[in-house]
Amino acid sequence: MLKATILFYLALCFLLVSQIGNAKLLVADDFEGKLKDKYWKGQDESWDVNRGYLEIHRLAGDGNGEVDFGYGVVEFEDFGLRLDFYLFEDDDFPSKMEILFRANEDYHFYQLIVTPANGFGRPNSARWYKREGNDRGTWNEYRDFRAEFPIPIETKQWYTLGLLGKGSNFELYIKRQGELVFQKVSDMNDPKNLHPKGVLGFHTNQLQHYYIDNLYLYDNPNEVSLSVEPQNKLAVTWASLKR
Repeated sequence: MLKATILFYLALCFLLVSQIGNAKLLVADDFEGKLKDKYWKGQDESWDVNRGYLEIHRLAGDGNGEVDFGYGVVEFEDFGLRLDFYLFEDDDFPSKMEILFRANEDYHFYQLIVTPANGFGRPNSARWYKREGNDRGTWNEYRDFRAEFPIPIETKQWYTLGLLGKGSNFELYIKRQGELVFQKVSDMNDPKNLHPKGVLGFHTNQLQHYYIDNLYLYDNPNEVSLSVEPQNKLAVTWASLKR
């Protein structure tokens, strides 16, 4: 019995080590210097590496033109994404942030929209969308998964976001930059798994202006180590597997 127990734990340890060894850091970008071709195709009309940040800002457009979408070049399936973001407030208009994931340049993608507490439409919210091609009619929200942020998302303030994807299941986490504890925002599930593979991207229009920094993209959601606050208020580690 003892021998069988030891063999079981050895096998389990081997499995965990194998998972760690096979995980990859796909993108690691602090946006110093110029836009890195090995990670990004970008968008000349609205992307600029400025003062060590990726600045996304467009002065025109309705949000549906080709120049309103910018993409990376690294494809992924399961993933763990962590990034810092900062929302501007230009002419008293607070900016949203829009992340495209498992995206393709033919307008197939999932989309996460972050609206600040002083924003328009649905303030202090995270909303999930999908699009299935050139037909704008396929650009629809997963309404059942709308969620309000557990903290106020304000303009002119840095935050850190964690977005995790495994198969057709996605999880969103948030914290103020520099804080130790992430808080869970919401889950989203697409039973059709419409977009199983694609790249990372960002969407904009003339009313949006935001910074992205310290972006890390892994091919395994467990590689993003997030401290979350459970119901008993004790900090725990969301993912125990680290690089």
